[in-house]
Amino acid sequence: MKQAICIFNLICIFLTIFIGCSRDPFYKKKAERVIDLKKKIGIVAFDNREKMITPANIDYFYTQIVSQMTQLDQSLFFVTDGIKPEVLKTTSRLLSNDHIDRQSLIETARKKGYQALIWARIHDLEIIFKNAGIIGFRKKMPFIQFRGEFSLFDCETHTKLWYSNLEDAYRLDKLFDDNEVKQTVLNEISIKKELVYLSKIIASQMVDVLKKDPWKCFIIESSNDLYILSSGLKAGVVNHMMLDVIGSMGTINGIYNQKYLVPGKPIGRIQIVEVNENISKGVALYGNQLEKSICAKYSNPR
Repeated sequence: MKQAICIFNLICIFLTIFIGCSRDPFYKKKAERVIDLKKKIGIVAFDNREKMITPANIDYFYTQIVSQMTQLDQSLFFVTDGIKPEVLKTTSRLLSNDHIDRQSLIETARKKGYQALIWARIHDLEIIFKNAGIIGFRKKMPFIQFRGEFSLFDCETHTKLWYSNLEDAYRLDKLFDDNEVKQTVLNEISIKKELVYLSKIIASQMVDVLKKDPWKCFIIESSNDLYILSSGLKAGVVNHMMLDVIGSMGTINGIYNQKYLVPGKPIGRIQIVEVNENISKGVALYGNQLEKSICAKYSNPR
């Protein structure tokens, strides 16, 4: 009998070492929560000063920028009606100059959950002639010359994340494929080709900048210990995730009376308790008067 028990124990030890302990059949592995945050980017109505570029052309430019940026970085998203993105209007300008009232604009954008805003001023677009071709056989050829400014505003600090004073001259025939009829004048076709070309240049640069900019959202309303935040399901917010609330170290006055916010240290933490499509609700785990913060950023538990 003792010999049989010993043999049974040896078998159990062997199975434990070489097979391992099995889990209880009713054990369920806890699902790992996946956080896939999306950065919401906005567009401010471009200041177009070139008569050859129509409002329809500008709308086309918007869609090309959105298409290029979302292809390059799938963590970016824009609010669209299916084709055209939402465009914020510059409802006011600073009285002393021709600059947009950035502070007023960004306050509106924060309530909508935008992390950054794209804005441009188009100065002119024209055909110029320059020598081009193989040395010894060079001849005057048409180039399409663009002059304009592009800015990417940060909704956290009101500063510019990126700026480009773009002056570009590109050979007109190079904008067309070999099987397309080459245009030699500014018309609807050549303007659209130029806008596609420009959208690739600026989209690539803005995406590189935004990849380094951490995801953020903003407290837009508070009641007792319940806070309403500007981002929801579309931005990848999930229930129970935690956000560090970033305080302010004050403001810096810039030129033209523009004001810039200086981020400080975390002043509290919020846990999400309810998520809707475009907003979410959270409760404070610690910290007071969190509505006075600059922004809230994802608190990675790892």
